[in-house]
Amino acid sequence: MKAKSLRIVLLAIFAVIIVTAMLIEVLLRIFPNWYTEFGNNLYYRYTKDTNILTLEPNQDASYRHSCYNIPRVKTNSAGYRSYEWDNLSAVTIAVLGDSFVEGKQVPENAYFASELRGLLHVDVLNFGVSGYGTIHEYLQYVRQVRYYKPKIVLLFFCTFNDVNGNSCRMLTGGSLLSCATMDNGSVTIDEKKGQKGFKTLVNLLYRYYKTSLFIKTVFLQHRVDAPARKKTDVLPQDYYSYMPPNAAKDNAKDNAKDNAKDNEWTQAWEITDHFLRELKRETDRDNATLIVIPVVEHIRMVKNVVEELHSALGIAAPKGFDPEYPVRRLREAAQMNNIIFYNPEPFFRRYRDEHNLPEPYFAYRCEGHWNPLTHYLMANLAAEYLINNGYIDNATLAGIEHNLRRTPREILGASAYKEIYEGGFFNGVIR
Repeated sequence: MKAKSLRIVLLAIFAVIIVTAMLIEVLLRIFPNWYTEFGNNLYYRYTKDTNILTLEPNQDASYRHSCYNIPRVKTNSAGYRSYEWDNLSAVTIAVLGDSFVEGKQVPENAYFASELRGLLHVDVLNFGVSGYGTIHEYLQYVRQVRYYKPKIVLLFFCTFNDVNGNSCRMLTGGSLLSCATMDNGSVTIDEKKGQKGFKTLVNLLYRYYKTSLFIKTVFLQHRVDAPARKKTDVLPQDYYSYMPPNAAKDNAKDNAKDNAKDNEWTQAWEITDHFLRELKRETDRDNATLIVIPVVEHIRMVKNVVEELHSALGIAAPKGFDPEYPVRRLREAAQMNNIIFYNPEPFFRRYRDEHNLPEPYFAYRCEGHWNPLTHYLMANLAAEYLINNGYIDNATLAGIEHNLRRTPREILGASAYKEIYEGGFFNGVIR
């Protein structure tokens, strides 16, 4: 009898939970609210014909983080954050990159490709996709980008995670994207990584079950002032991208483990070199100009790296930690493969100092992606570079030079400046 009574009690509790969950779901659908209607409802898909990860086509969605909300993020019929690519101009620019280029962290028409299009009055196609590395951009170019016949290909390279994101050995947490392995100098692409578990239960719940989206958005809302991590000697894997070869050995506590980490990063860079070389070969075949640009990253914009590591991660800077190393290494890779290399970061440091720009400089205080100021400045810098080097004809520098002298408040507007730089919540409205 006791066992039977226990089963009845457990069934009753289970039934109450199910009914309560159903009631909450019904209420959230009957009474739409900010948390469910303006949460992260931006979705991705794999294209059937090319096995490329893109945003889902024709979305009119939104994107939210703990210190900003972007109420409108639209995609075109090709699955990218861009306009429809019909009747393209003779000079077309393709922009390749990851989430920095994709630009879902800024309002409509304020992301890099859109700003650049407005400055140069040519077609600028935004092929940025969150999570992409060099291997994905190479596959994307070969299978899709080249058919739009771009004359200029801008490849934005994120030194924080593009390198390890190219290597299967270094992927963690069940990546959705393809990767590569290297054996005796031969590189093999593993596309199975991009097919496993894409439509997981969690993704389906977030998409179709509003209660889960409500919980997720509430959680993000209360992460704004999350306490710093406890101080530790452990450097997160992505940050090893800022460590030159053998630096891990200089900080060795476990020689075998640190030697293995050095070997992993060395191989990841070799894989990256391979795909840069292959992308250069393919763009040359199409008579397109490839230009590699390192992403302006927060760690290289801070004035004191030691304080930044302690503040952001709660750790002491390891011996040999050098945020400039991957930029130098990328420059060397570009030079070895006759790829044009353009580094915009010196300008951003000067701009930071000339305008006394406070933290978080060119990012958001809750995460490191570019805020609208950075997209605007980067677009004007790229336009200036392309005009000065003869890649774009019939364009004037007058307005661009003026734009690059404008103050942050002039570019963003008073409200957006306050929301981004004075501790507020950015509501996705600028100028």
